[in-house]
Amino acid sequence: MKKEKWTENSHRILEQADGLTKYNRWLISHFSLYFGRVILEIGSGQGTLSKLLPTNSIIILSDIFPAYLTRLKKIFTDPVINLNIEKETPANLIGKMDTIFSSNVFEHIENDKQAFANCFKLLEPQGRLLLFVPARPEIFGKLDEQMGHYRRYTKNELRKKVEAAGFEVEKIYYANLLGYFLWWGRGKVLPLVTKVCHSRPDRESIRLINIPKSDKLFSRVFEWLIVPLLYLEKYIHPPFGQSLVLIAKKSNIQAH
Repeated sequence: MKKEKWTENSHRILEQADGLTKYNRWLISHFSLYFGRVILEIGSGQGTLSKLLPTNSIIILSDIFPAYLTRLKKIFTDPVINLNIEKETPANLIGKMDTIFSSNVFEHIENDKQAFANCFKLLEPQGRLLLFVPARPEIFGKLDEQMGHYRRYTKNELRKKVEAAGFEVEKIYYANLLGYFLWWGRGKVLPLVTKVCHSRPDRESIRLINIPKSDKLFSRVFEWLIVPLLYLEKYIHPPFGQSLVLIAKKSNIQAH
C-alpha cells in the first residue's frame, strides 16, 4: 500500500509556484464568484494562494506539515490549524464552513473519497467545494511519481467521487490546455532523454540536462508567455487540459 507523502520535489515545485504571480491569479480567477464569507483552505502550504483569497472573508488556513504550519502562523493573522482532511473533521467546524477551497492537494490523498465525505460534513447546507486538481491520467509521469501523486483525475472520476459524497456538481471543466503538453514533456519525454544520456559510455551529454534549471526555465516561459493565453479559455473551455476546475454545492440530502 502506498504511503501518504510530500516529497522534496513537491516542496521544490511549491516554492517555484510562489513566484508565478500571473499563474496564481489566473488560478484563483476560476473561483472568484464562488468564495463565501467563511473559507477553509485545505493544504495552504506556504500561503501562496492564501494571499489571494478575499480579504473580506473569514479564512481558516490548514496543513499537516509542521514547517508549513509554522510559516503560515508567521505570515497570517488568520486562524491556522493542523487538519488532515482524509482522517478528521474537527467537531467545532462541522457544518460551519460555507466554502472549502483546495488547489493541487487531493492528488496527494490516498483515500480521496473519505476526504470528500469529510468536506461535506464541514460545509453548511448549500456550502461550496472549490477544487483545482491535476487532470488526465495519460500524462501521469515521472514528475507525478516524484511529487507523491496518487492520481491525475478524469472529469468523470472527479464528478462521480464528489457526487458520491453528496455534492451537486455545478461546474466541472478542464483548464490549461497548453500546460498539458508542457507537463507531458516534463514528465514523460525529459526522463526518457535523461535515461538515454545516462546510457552513453562517456556520459558527457548528461551535462546538457539540468532538471532543476530546466524547471526554472519552464516556469519563466509559462509565466510570461503561456499564462496570458490561458485567459482565452474563459470563452471556450478546452476539451482537455493539465488541470480540472470543480465547483460543487452541498445538497440537502447526504449520500450513503
